[in-house]
Amino acid sequence: MDQELIELRRELARVERGRGRRYPEQLRVRVTQWTHVQRQRGASWQAIGRRLKIAAESLRRWTMADMQREPALVPVEVVADADDEAAGPGQQLRVVTRGGHRIEGLSLADVVELVRVLG
Repeated sequence: MDQELIELRRELARVERGRGRRYPEQLRVRVTQWTHVQRQRGASWQAIGRRLKIAAESLRRWTMADMQREPALVPVEVVADADDEAAGPGQQLRVVTRGGHRIEGLSLADVVELVRVLG
């Protein structure tokens, strides 16, 4: 058993539980961070809940709430296709959205306007 889990279980055991009772914010943050790592390693909400002796739904809610506070911006990598390099300065661009929409045959000015309008 990892040391962080042992310490978390010890601190969680000291907290008075029951309806309407809240865990200290600092403890919730530590639990959420540990839970996030466990989820990345493939552990289920139920397995994590059993290990911490906390309801899986509480862990899921806390973790999701924490994730929503993170910035919504994600890094983007622009990769040129082999065809793009041959097209030269008048090349046509394409935009693919996270939702799967694909718009092809755009000029750079079209892409700028599209991004401006869509925000």
